[in-house]
Amino acid sequence: MPSQFRLDLSVAPGNAHEFDLWRGGMSPLFALDAADAEARSSFAVQMTSYQFADVAIVSGRSSAATFERTAPLIARSGIDNISLVVYAEGGCAFDAEGRAAEVRAGDVGFLDLSRPTSLRAPNYESLTLILPRAALQPHLADLDGLHGRVLQKRNPLNAMLVGHLRTLFAEAPALSLADGRAAVNGTAALIAAFAGPSANGRDVIARSESAAPMVTFRRFIEANLHDTELGPEFICRKLGVSRAKLYRTFEPMGGVSSYIQQRRLGRARQLITDPAHAHQRVGVIAARCGFGSISVFSRAFRQAFGLPPTEMREALERAEFADVVFSGEAGFGTMSRWLLGLDTGGT
Repeated sequence: MPSQFRLDLSVAPGNAHEFDLWRGGMSPLFALDAADAEARSSFAVQMTSYQFADVAIVSGRSSAATFERTAPLIARSGIDNISLVVYAEGGCAFDAEGRAAEVRAGDVGFLDLSRPTSLRAPNYESLTLILPRAALQPHLADLDGLHGRVLQKRNPLNAMLVGHLRTLFAEAPALSLADGRAAVNGTAALIAAFAGPSANGRDVIARSESAAPMVTFRRFIEANLHDTELGPEFICRKLGVSRAKLYRTFEPMGGVSSYIQQRRLGRARQLITDPAHAHQRVGVIAARCGFGSISVFSRAFRQAFGLPPTEMREALERAEFADVVFSGEAGFGTMSRWLLGLDTGGT
């Protein structure tokens, strides 16, 4: 699996097969559609995306479309990322858990991909950054407050953030994996300047009493992934909630134990693919993510991502960005697999 690669994707008007491929590639993120049969037949997309392990920056044009991210889709995909989008042309109207907002050309919109959202966009040109929640957690105390926020064009911080995104995309072909991550860290700091920096970056469960149950549970789980005791009984005891309420909350996501395992593996993947942690042994990373057994961790990691952790790290170290470009039908499948956190060497 390459540590970084480029996707060049397009849908030509009148090509129903490409339109279906596009919808399939996007399916881990959104249930996408056009307004009617006529709009589907004339639908067109051109997109270039650069992926740095678990971060992507995407530039493209698209015909008008609707995007739905429902609770069942969230449960199936397991994606726990934050998305920032700035429209050079067009915009979108969206509903973020009952709160309606409009993003106009030049504005920056923020979406939490672990929460339900619906969008309606006319023909548009946009630049999008998708990054893991973990990249923002050290900078923001109220990360959940980003969902549905809009940084309007007239805000002076908007120019800083948009300029950074455009520079990141322009320089992406020349960036190493380490440089890409450094640039993303800079973006996270700019986002914090807009949303409010955390007085204590590790205080991810602040104001939990007033938060919705899922938000409270998720913050607690993220803050305790390292603890091998983390599980339903541990959560109920520490937060003072009933098993019935905990299980009911996580039922749409496949259960609380499954969610904890998914988040532990996601954090482990982030650490293993991060050059800043290249010196750490896989066993140390497994322990940091709450795995008491290296063999159990390795089996679970391989099942989730298609490679044992050591082989993934070696493959990342060997890969060269300029040599890895996906396009055509293979590109649509690669996009879907990357979004799901799977090995991008397949399909």
